[in-house]
Amino acid sequence: MKRILYLAAFLLILLIGTKSGVGQVQRALLTVDGLSIPADGALATFQIDTWGVIPLTVCKVPPQWEFKEQKFMDSEGSLSGRSDPYHRTLQKLDRMYLVDVYSYQALPKGDPKGEYHPASFAGWYEVFDGNGDIIKKRRQFHASNFHLTPAARCPDAPPAEP
Repeated sequence: MKRILYLAAFLLILLIGTKSGVGQVQRALLTVDGLSIPADGALATFQIDTWGVIPLTVCKVPPQWEFKEQKFMDSEGSLSGRSDPYHRTLQKLDRMYLVDVYSYQALPKGDPKGEYHPASFAGWYEVFDGNGDIIKKRRQFHASNFHLTPAARCPDAPPAEP
């Protein structure tokens, strides 16, 4: 009987230790704004590289936009999208994705970056000019472009106009 109690206590400690090593998870809406887009231009295509982020869903898909997501075996992934040139509608990605974000991900001991790595976003985007042509120069996202708003689900759609 003692043996079973010791085994149960050991498994409980192991389970608690494993749970605390995963980090805190926050469900949030991802907004990407503050992009360098001409006044009469629009977002054409983008790729966001993620680390420690699990995309759950695209909250709203504008007409003629195509979105893709990839999750790799480790903590890396990517979100991407592209627009039809005749539907130049987006200046920013406003509460576009619902994601789970980990406060940190444990890395193997001895990793030169340190033991933990925070969730992060990076990537690039291209824009349409005022004439509907894509400016082929890729522009880099900056950390200040990414904003997370805690949320349990996507926002409700606006009411239909009569």
